[in-house]
Amino acid sequence: EIMDCLSATSPVEEVVWMAGAQISKSESGNNWVGYVIDEAPGPMLLVQPTVDNAKRYSKQRIAPMILETPELAAKVIDNKSREGGNTILEKEFPNGILLMGGANSAAGLRSMPIRYLFADEISNWPADVDGEGDPLELAEARTTTFGRKRKVFKCSTPAIRGVCRVEAEYLKTDQRKYFVPCPHCGHYHVLEWVNFIIPKD
Repeated sequence: EIMDCLSATSPVEEVVWMAGAQISKSESGNNWVGYVIDEAPGPMLLVQPTVDNAKRYSKQRIAPMILETPELAAKVIDNKSREGGNTILEKEFPNGILLMGGANSAAGLRSMPIRYLFADEISNWPADVDGEGDPLELAEARTTTFGRKRKVFKCSTPAIRGVCRVEAEYLKTDQRKYFVPCPHCGHYHVLEWVNFIIPKD
């Protein structure tokens, strides 16, 4: 459902995913990046907690995904091209561009309008960036040009309850939860620790 909501055909403008560590939040965002490049091009901004995180993410996650996916490799301008357009923090493709930056740098969060915003690990973002305010608000402001055609994906592992940024964003939504079937009766419920029983044997 999360991936469906990020598609260009969905009327959903904003998706917030609060969940545990290493369960594919960022990977879903990567899938969305690939989808935008291949199927729904436009200007996109991917923001990590810091610029260094963004550089590492680009090298370890985005660049390999583009290189190993023929459809994406054919569309993203080669970094050896005289045209430029493919650096660590910038990937150009027909009718679009992927910009990557850190929530700790206001320079990367302002200027050109963007249609798509992938805000990753927002619970680790600073409350203020370079004295210019909340980095999430700065990044989101760049999407206003696109009105109802914009898409914003915010995801993070939660931090301290009551002061956590992703929790605050989640509470603004319709607060959907992931339901799983009981292995015994098939009834769908939210898996909580009280219902998580490990047999003694």
